[in-house]
Amino acid sequence: MSCNCKTSALRRRPMEPRAPDQNLCSQPGPVHPARMLGYASGNFGKNALASTMDFFLLFILTERWGVSPAIAGLVVMIGLVWDGICDPLLGMLLDRPADRNAVYRRILFVGAPVVGMVFAIFFIDPKWRGNSIVIWAVAAVMLFRTAYSACDVAHNALMMRLTTTPGSATTVSGLRYMFSCLGALAVAHFASAFVATPRESGYDLVAVTGLAAISYVGTLWISASSAPQRMPARAAVAPPASPGWIIANRPLLLLLALGFAQALTLPVFARCFAYIGKGVLQDASWTGTALTMLAAAQLVALPIWMTIARRLERRAALGLALVAVAAGLAVFAIEPTLAMAGIALFGVGNAGLQMMIWVLLADAVDHGERRTGIRCEGLPVALLLLALKIGGGLSGALLGHGLTMIGWSAGAPIGPRAQRDLLAMAWIPPLIGALACLTVLACLDASRRSGAGEQR
Repeated sequence: MSCNCKTSALRRRPMEPRAPDQNLCSQPGPVHPARMLGYASGNFGKNALASTMDFFLLFILTERWGVSPAIAGLVVMIGLVWDGICDPLLGMLLDRPADRNAVYRRILFVGAPVVGMVFAIFFIDPKWRGNSIVIWAVAAVMLFRTAYSACDVAHNALMMRLTTTPGSATTVSGLRYMFSCLGALAVAHFASAFVATPRESGYDLVAVTGLAAISYVGTLWISASSAPQRMPARAAVAPPASPGWIIANRPLLLLLALGFAQALTLPVFARCFAYIGKGVLQDASWTGTALTMLAAAQLVALPIWMTIARRLERRAALGLALVAVAAGLAVFAIEPTLAMAGIALFGVGNAGLQMMIWVLLADAVDHGERRTGIRCEGLPVALLLLALKIGGGLSGALLGHGLTMIGWSAGAPIGPRAQRDLLAMAWIPPLIGALACLTVLACLDASRRSGAGEQR
C-alpha cells in the first residue's frame, strides 16, 4: 500500500553515520496553488463520467434497453462493488515501486484513454435485448469499472501527496469538489439526451457521451501533468502498515462507517430524479432542471464550506452539513411546491459533507502516523473508496428493487399510489442515512476526545 513511512532514529545501526534528515522521510515543501488547481481539474472529467453512470445507468437499462428494474439494480451493484474490490488490489500493485508519484502519473496517462473509450462504447446501443443485453451490460460495466478504478486510486492517492502543509487538505479537497460540481453541471445540462426517447434523442446520446469521455481524458492528463513529478527520496523504508494500523485508527474506522452509510442512502435522492420527471411529473425537462439546481447549489456553497472548515472544528462543520442535508430532504417531502428549494438545500449540505469526508481522511492518515510512526496513504484511500463504492452499489440494487415493488414498467404510466411511493422512496432512505451519519459523527467525536485524552 502507499505508505510514506517515518522511521525512528533508534532503528539505525549503532555505527552508521547520520546524514541530514535520514532518520525521517523527507518532507516536501508547500505545493504551488497552480499545481493544486491543475490536479483538482481531474475531478471534472471523473465526475462527468461518474455522475452519468450514477444518475442514468439504471434509467438507460430500464427505459432504453428494457431490463427489469431489479436486474438493472443488480447490474449497477455488480459494477460498483467490483470497482470497490479492485481499489485495494490495484492499490497494492501500484504502490510497490519506490517512485510512486511516477507510477500514479503513468497510470493516469495510459489508463484515462482506456476508460474514456469503454465509457463511450457502452452507450452505443447494440440492439440486443433480453439476456443478451444483460450479459453485454455486465461485461461492459465491469470492464469500465476496472479501468476506472485504477485511475481513481492513482488520482486520489496523489491528493495525499499534495496535502503536506496545514490547511492544504481543505484547499485541495475544496478545489476537487468544485471541479466535481462543474462536471455534474455539465451532465445536468445534457440530461435530456439520456431521459428522452431514443427517437427524440437520435445521435445526441452518442455525441454527449463521446464529449464526456474526451473531457475525462483531457482533465486527467492535465491532473497528471500538474502533480509533483517525484517526491524526495527516502533514506530508509519502514515495514508496511499492518492490519493493526487500521484497527487502532478509530477515526478512520468511523469515517469508513460514515462514508458507507451516506453512499448507501444519499445517492437515492438524485437517482430518482429521472423517474420522478417521467413517472410523476410527465416532464422530461424537470430532470435536467433538478440536477442543475443540485449541482449549482453545491458549487455556490463550496467556498462557504471551505471557510467554515478552516474556522470551525471538523466535527461541527460536518454536523452542520448533515443537518442541511436532512433539512433539504424535509422541505422536499413536506411541500411539493418547494421541491427545488429542498433540492438546493440538500445540495448545499451535500457539498460540505463530500468535501469534509476527504478532509477527515487526511486527518485520519495523520492520526495513524502519530500513533504508530507509519504514514500510510494508499491503504486509507483504497478503503474509503471501497466503502463508498460498495455503499453506492448496494444503493443501486435497493433502488431497482424498490422500483419493482411499486410496479414500475418501462413505457407504462404509474398510478397515484405508485407516484406517492416513488416520491417517498426518493427522500426517506437519504433522510435515514443523514441521521445515521450524525450518529456516527457523535461516535467519531467521542473517539477523538478519547484519543486526545490518551495523548495527554
